[in-house]
Amino acid sequence: MNFIDSHAHINDEAFDQDREQVIQRVFESGVYKFIEIACERHEWKPAIALCEKYAGKVAAALGIHPQVAQTYDEAARAALPQFLNNTQVAAVGEIGLDYAYLHACPKETQLKVFEEMLDLANQVQKPIVLHIRREEENYEPYDTTFAMLKHLWKPASSSKYPGVLHCFSARYEEAKQALDQGLLLGINGCFTYKKNEYIREAVKKAGADKLILETDCPYLSPQGKRGTRNDPSNIPLIAQWVADYLDMPIQQLAEITTQNALDLYNLK
Repeated sequence: MNFIDSHAHINDEAFDQDREQVIQRVFESGVYKFIEIACERHEWKPAIALCEKYAGKVAAALGIHPQVAQTYDEAARAALPQFLNNTQVAAVGEIGLDYAYLHACPKETQLKVFEEMLDLANQVQKPIVLHIRREEENYEPYDTTFAMLKHLWKPASSSKYPGVLHCFSARYEEAKQALDQGLLLGINGCFTYKKNEYIREAVKKAGADKLILETDCPYLSPQGKRGTRNDPSNIPLIAQWVADYLDMPIQQLAEITTQNALDLYNLK
């Protein structure tokens, strides 16, 4: 079986001591590609370097994470369009709204930068990787994001799927709004946590054909490995959880989610 980790942070400092060994283990695990997400200015150049080092096996998504939207200064604004036009860059992201971190970055700043990120995505015509995080039971950031997409976003016509709702952690109401705009759902370790039955039920209603798999490593290790560093070699474990819950062969899930990731990021 061949898997793709559609959302990883391998350049994170958590991997500084053994990055090459981890990557080798990943490729031996059945995960033959991963997408490196670089969502702060200092991460953009290293992400492209990682793609070049592992040509054909790693692609990148570049953007500004809502938690650090206040760092999007004039120098970053001048640099990002050039980086996004690099052939190694498959998407704009992760971008969006994070209302659990308003203490670190105010809502007004997040909204302004998210609007700028959507404008860049329109310009370069590449898919988007969305980060939407609510505070407790307040689903406002989802409603705001989907409204902004409807009015400000011009989905890339070159992709079968114009974007993904990364780290899907919401109800079917939010899943349906995402699917209605052509987005895929990114499924990771959150799916496996005991308390998250509402996520599993939403995913079941959405259907396997609307999913891609991710780790969001080094964060969100799946059940059974919580408290340890996550990495893309855990994708088969996450896939087994999803396949079991959806009552389908893992081989079939692997084929569907891998093809979806290839279609999303325009990869071969």
